[in-house]
Amino acid sequence: MQITACLGCAWDLQMSSCPSSRPPTAGTRATIPGLRGKRVHMKECRIAHPIVKCTYCRTEFQQESKTNTICKKCAQNVKLYGTPKPCQYCNIIAAFIGNKCQRCTNSEKKYGPPHSCEQCKQQCAFDRKDDRKKVDGKLLCWLCTLSYKRVLQKTKEQCKHLSSSSRASLQEKEQYSRLSSGSHYNSQKTLSTSSIQNEIPKKKPKFDAISANGDSVPSSPEMLCPPIQSAPSTLAQWAASQQSLGAHHCPVSQGTDILNFSPDLALDSPGTDHFVIIAQLKEEVATLKKMLHQKDQMILEKEKKITELKADLQYQESQMRAKMNQMEKTHKEVMEQLQDRGIKIPRQLGGGPSAFIPVEEILREGVESSRRQLFIEAFVSAGRVDNITMVMGLHPQYLSSFWKTQYLLLRMDGPLPYHKRHYIAIMAAARHQCSYLVGLHMGEFLQVGGNPAWLQGLHCAPQKLRNLNEINKLLAHRPWLITKEHIEALLKTGENSWSLAELVQALVLLTHYHSLASFVFGCGINPEAEQDGGPGCRPPSPHGDSSPASDDGVGGSGGKDAMRDVEVLMERMKLLQESQLEEEGVTQEEMATRFELEKTESLLVAPSDIADHSLQSNVLCFVEDPEFGYKDFTRRGEQAPPTFRAQDYTWEDHGYSLINRLYPDVGQLLDEKFQVVYNLTYNTIAMHCGVDTSMLRRAIWNYVHCVFGIRYDDYDYGEVNQLLERSLKIYIKTVACYPEKTTKRMYTQFWRHFKHSEKVHVNLLLLEARMQAALLYALRAVTRYMT
Repeated sequence: MQITACLGCAWDLQMSSCPSSRPPTAGTRATIPGLRGKRVHMKECRIAHPIVKCTYCRTEFQQESKTNTICKKCAQNVKLYGTPKPCQYCNIIAAFIGNKCQRCTNSEKKYGPPHSCEQCKQQCAFDRKDDRKKVDGKLLCWLCTLSYKRVLQKTKEQCKHLSSSSRASLQEKEQYSRLSSGSHYNSQKTLSTSSIQNEIPKKKPKFDAISANGDSVPSSPEMLCPPIQSAPSTLAQWAASQQSLGAHHCPVSQGTDILNFSPDLALDSPGTDHFVIIAQLKEEVATLKKMLHQKDQMILEKEKKITELKADLQYQESQMRAKMNQMEKTHKEVMEQLQDRGIKIPRQLGGGPSAFIPVEEILREGVESSRRQLFIEAFVSAGRVDNITMVMGLHPQYLSSFWKTQYLLLRMDGPLPYHKRHYIAIMAAARHQCSYLVGLHMGEFLQVGGNPAWLQGLHCAPQKLRNLNEINKLLAHRPWLITKEHIEALLKTGENSWSLAELVQALVLLTHYHSLASFVFGCGINPEAEQDGGPGCRPPSPHGDSSPASDDGVGGSGGKDAMRDVEVLMERMKLLQESQLEEEGVTQEEMATRFELEKTESLLVAPSDIADHSLQSNVLCFVEDPEFGYKDFTRRGEQAPPTFRAQDYTWEDHGYSLINRLYPDVGQLLDEKFQVVYNLTYNTIAMHCGVDTSMLRRAIWNYVHCVFGIRYDDYDYGEVNQLLERSLKIYIKTVACYPEKTTKRMYTQFWRHFKHSEKVHVNLLLLEARMQAALLYALRAVTRYMT
């Protein structure tokens, strides 16, 4: 008997009979010599060690275990080179080195560049220049060649089995006819013949056909070639894909149609299973190409429109610049004509953009060119260069960041309509009696289509806006009192409820204009010309009270004292820097004690000459509960609220991410603005150059947070008393807590020998430190509401 077995079983059987036998070649079937007779398959061995295709190189190998899906050669390459990439020619995942698999690399070296396969249409077939090596006269790639040969071989075997079974049935019929023709045993043979005929259909054929997977296949033609209707749908799809892709036809025309193959043969053919997928992918690629073409057309149209808008914007900017230059030229000519005629030129009331800063300091020629571009942008955007922009222009780097943030808050897309944004700005400025900002935004409110009736007072505004009054009042004067209940009251379901995104934008607007009001009062910003009903002018008076020279207080003995103050400040900064390097560090208990001491001392810091500012009617109508104002965070005999520890809720870790999530892009601009003003330095103090001012800037920033109850655990608040003189503390607390009480005397009394630009820098630090402090309290309440 001859047994055809798998590789492992064949080797075991050979070793049992002949130990010196060599192992058979891997991936082949082995025949055991010495055993004659019936040819059978060992089904158990075939199931245990089947022939499978390698996941990478797609060659067949005998699987030793169910987890082994790659051949030994690929396994060795994976260890050496790692996971392979798809080959750029055949797309087989077997490119261990470079972008091509070893088979394509060798074929390219031997036969030249690849050609298009006539079956799968990929650029992976190599022309051997020999028609005899072509498959049916066609140039195919390696995978398609294997697929074609498998189908051809199985078709031949099937036809062979069909013919052998036909011959066997003919021989049985001849034997029966010979037996029935005999006369001596006629009656007995007739009986035996009938029994034979009854038994023949029940017998199995002498030789069973062997299918591709090792199971016996009936030799009956009807069973071997079932009708096409009984074939699985996968076979029909495969045949259809073969025809649609221009597939080769096996020599079926000689007797057998390809659709009459056994389903097992068609499904088992490795290499052809991807034809249907290729056809589907080609259809998807065609659809995606069509969609891509449509998207390209849309992008081209949008780019065309963007180009047109840019051209229009550029034209408008050029026109505005030309208009501004013409206005400057005309103004100079008129002024020169008046001077030539000997006419005294009247001076504008207030002496320029600021009542505290000489106009010559703001518009000095040395720095005018560096700020000119920013002024032009402001003029193009708003149609004017307001006094705030003129004063902030002393620090162009900060002005650029401030302008971008304010432009986004008021003019770019956001949850709130434009007119409501300006109305919220009016409400915020009115809390500090800032008629400058109130008047400015009343005009802006009307320009963007706001209802003029709302400007009659807060009682005429919608209830939704009036609901902001409580949180507006707390943010302006006592932000530490804000709780999650205030947030919940605004967000509760109802007709006048706020969404979370709208509320966050409103909170940013409120804190922005509260702090901007501090800057307006701190720098003495004069009203715009149109806010006074026209340019209010008076004859020049060099001896008047509002003359800048009379208020500087730098002449005579005052100048010597101011010089001495600068030298003392420089010496203290130097000593503090040296002590920080020498001392080992201060304990947390000592840090907390110094903070409480500084917080208590801030109660004693109060302006000595508080001005009585009576509320104007156009401001008072937007204020409810005008008596509510700033109250010291810590008062004797009262229970103080818990200190806000900056490390528990920081801007960098908590506030920034919350704003960016609910109001995109604003968080980034606010953070940039905070960083710019905190790190802004020219390394100068008064007349000294090359000075590190970081210690002084940090003391001002942390002192503002201190008066609002925020403590930094890693900061020694003893530095505040060392670096900030009493007059500066009075000015800082007044501008930050009740800016409407700021006077010019307070401005001139601190840092009397410093430049005006350095005092403006102090006001910028106050503006941003106050805004960040109020935002931290508000955002902490929002976070607690959300959690």
